Amino acid sequence: MCNSVLLRLIERFRLNDMEAFPLIYNEFRMLIHNYKGKIGEEDASQELTVFLLELLYELDISKFKPDTSQGLKRYIAVSLRNKYIAISKEKQKNEILLLQLYDDDIFYSDGGENNIFVKEILAKLSHKQRLIIIYKYIYNYSDAEISVLLNISRQAVNRLKNRGIENLRKFYLQG
Repeated sequence: MCNSVLLRLIERFRLNDMEAFPLIYNEFRMLIHNYKGKIGEEDASQELTVFLLELLYELDISKFKPDTSQGLKRYIAVSLRNKYIAISKEKQKNEILLLQLYDDDIFYSDGGENNIFVKEILAKLSHKQRLIIIYKYIYNYSDAEISVLLNISRQAVNRLKNRGIENLRKFYLQG
């Protein structure tokens, strides 16, 4: 969709033309759907759609020429991408904080020596290996769920999990 068409649709949308938004949304629907899939939460689609609505109201459309270029469409797409990145970072930060909050409770719940030993050997793993092992074997998440949480492929989760288990075996046999 070129600038001139998109500009007219935004103007109609701002004048409360209820037929304009679905036409605008349709241009970015696949992008929003793709980002929702990467984030892994249904709320992400809603959050990105609300962001698009707000952007359409706040956008200074006078900065874009009503020509056949696609500058406005690219600008909106980049804005959606930036919002997706912000949502992803916030989600990952929240998951890591949650994991750290409950980390001590998990390993010190009964105060036993075995729990302290497990914490010590887990501390020798890389950060991602440790997260994956804890998500998998303490919180019982599937590899697919972990891949969504950490924004990595299922194959990467499996590889990191296997390396982590192998490292745990080595540490256990040494210590």
